[in-house]
Amino acid sequence: QEPSRLTLCVCVCVCVEVEVRNSPAPPDLGRRQLGHAGIALASSLALGSRQIQPALGDDEMRTSANIAGYTALTGEPGSSVGAGAMSGKSRPRTGVCLLEPVAVVSGGGKSITVQSLIALDGGFAATTRFDSPFPLATGMYYDVEVRNREGDGAFIEVERVPTGQTIASLPSAWFLQTVFSAQGRFGAYGTPSSMKVLSSTMEGTKRFLNVRFSALTPGGSEQERCAIIVALVPPGSEDAIMLVAGSTALRWKKADAEMNSRAIVDSFQLDGTRAVKIPRRVKSDYRFAEGKLFE
Repeated sequence: QEPSRLTLCVCVCVCVEVEVRNSPAPPDLGRRQLGHAGIALASSLALGSRQIQPALGDDEMRTSANIAGYTALTGEPGSSVGAGAMSGKSRPRTGVCLLEPVAVVSGGGKSITVQSLIALDGGFAATTRFDSPFPLATGMYYDVEVRNREGDGAFIEVERVPTGQTIASLPSAWFLQTVFSAQGRFGAYGTPSSMKVLSSTMEGTKRFLNVRFSALTPGGSEQERCAIIVALVPPGSEDAIMLVAGSTALRWKKADAEMNSRAIVDSFQLDGTRAVKIPRRVKSDYRFAEGKLFE
C-alpha cells in the first residue's frame, strides 16, 4: 500500500506543476503554495465516489438532489417510474404543516377515513377528515395524500387567503395559480399548462371547482388530467384548506375516477379548530422534530 500512496503523491505534484506552467500564475506563488494545492487535490481524489450533500436551511425540504434514490424520496418502488423521473423531481410544496401523524380509520368495506391535524396561520390548528377508496400514501414526498397505482388520488393543500378576500369572493384564477404552481403537487416535472375551470360553485361554506389541465410526465410528454377542488376557510383563520381529487382524463369517465373523486371531496369535513402557539412553518411540523422530513 505504501508504494501506491507514493505514486499518487508524485502524480499529484506533476499535475499541479504542469497546470501552473501552462496558466498564468501570481508572481509570488512558491513551493509552499504548490504543496498546499497538491495536498488539497490529493484529498479530493482520495474521496473517490463519495458525494458531499449540500447543507439545507432550517425551512428547506430535500429534493431529488439530496436523496440517494427515488424510493427514499417517494416511498414508491423505482420500477414504476419512467425515464428521467429523478431529474429535477422535488418535494412538492403543499403548505401542510402536520402537528401529529395522519390517522387512518377503516370505514368498512374498502374505504378509509383520513384524519389530520394541521397548523394554520394566525395561531390556529384545524382537524380535517375525508373518506377515500384509496390507501394513504406514505414516504417523505407526501403530506396528507391518498392514491392508487393508476394515478387516481387526492391530497390536501393549505394557502393563505389574500387580505380582504373570502372563500366565495376568491377569483378562480387564484385556485389555479395555487394548486398548479411549478412548486406544487403537479409541478414535479414542469409547470402544468392548459388550466381551465369548468365550473365553480358554493355549497354552504365550501367552494367547489371542476378543473382540467395538462401535467408533464417523467418522460416529458403532456398528460391531460381532470380534478375537483373543494376549499374552505375555518372560522377565524387566514388560510384556505383545499382537498384536490383527480385522475387522468382517460380514466375520468371510463374507470369511475370522476365518481370516486366526487365522493372524496363530498366527504371533506372540518372537525374543529383550536388556538395554538405554533406557527405554520416547516420547523413546526412533527416530522421535522423527529427527523422524518429528511429521511
